[in-house]
Amino acid sequence: MGFKTISYTSISKDKWDAFCHESDEAWLWHLYDFQDALGTWIYYEPISVAILDEATDKFMAIIPLHLVKGIRIDSLGSYATANSLKPKQKKSVLFFIEEYLNELACTHSVAEINLSLAPMAPAYTGEFCPRVNPLLLLGCENTLTQTWVVDLRDGKTAVWNRMEGRARTAIRKAEKNGVTVRHALPNDLDTYYSLHCQTYNRTGVSPHPKRYFNAIWTNFLSTGRALVLVAEHEEKPVAMENFGVVKKNGIYWTGASSDKGLNLEANSLLQWHAIMWMIDHGFFFYETGEAFPQARSGKEKGLNDFKRSFGGVIYPCYRGKLYNLTLNNKLFKGTLMDTSPRTVIARLKGMLR
Repeated sequence: MGFKTISYTSISKDKWDAFCHESDEAWLWHLYDFQDALGTWIYYEPISVAILDEATDKFMAIIPLHLVKGIRIDSLGSYATANSLKPKQKKSVLFFIEEYLNELACTHSVAEINLSLAPMAPAYTGEFCPRVNPLLLLGCENTLTQTWVVDLRDGKTAVWNRMEGRARTAIRKAEKNGVTVRHALPNDLDTYYSLHCQTYNRTGVSPHPKRYFNAIWTNFLSTGRALVLVAEHEEKPVAMENFGVVKKNGIYWTGASSDKGLNLEANSLLQWHAIMWMIDHGFFFYETGEAFPQARSGKEKGLNDFKRSFGGVIYPCYRGKLYNLTLNNKLFKGTLMDTSPRTVIARLKGMLR
């Protein structure tokens, strides 16, 4: 069986997304519109592809890929293969993908490719969660991390009772202080971006481009693949949060708030309203975000405590890294041709730090 690649730009959005909906390994990050949305970030160029059977043109897999110009290639979501593939076929497809990614790294003269699977893809949730990082099958170095996931299947009361006291107290405080929650409207984009800039200015980080959020409003909120909630106090927005909602699983995608919103605990109230909405709509799992259980102080500890407080448990977040071993001949002028791959990888990692 032979395979070929074809750019996502040469495939209709309907055909690409139909495969996403059918594959249990595909999720939000695989959707056609997300390739362009992430491409609005400076230096991110979408180079996503589908893998087709050469004889039949049947879709075997898709791979979201973004070239971070002059640095690396990122794959948020990594490969998603067809559910119909038998074990031998899947092994052949993954071997082809590994070879293709190595060639791609050489073509773009980048030293590494970072891949991460989507924890909310049905193939990786709940009882289906693999015991070993599937990206090892691509020859990746294992860069596994972890994420907080709330199980929504047993309803609101059970989720509320599993929440930490900190979260419940914060939610009650927001309600007591008169914070209300509503669904975002198309004309709330400017308000969101203003809160986003306030949030990032507080932390000293450059805001994302507004066109990224415009893409979310236009292609995700309007199509039911994003849920955006607004927290208001005295009829003025003080916080907003955006949740990806695909295949009956959700993720805390982006959030923003004013100083007043922080003081009023509006963010916690938004989380609870999103959880209730997901339960009402029959959702199974909700990912609040990457976990940092090792953090003892600072920003990471604060983020970890907030995400953990909504009753989640730690699940694996499968990540892997491929190194461009061919590039070592340029970097080291041929001196490593007889060196073991392990040594080459170690030296490349040192250069990338």
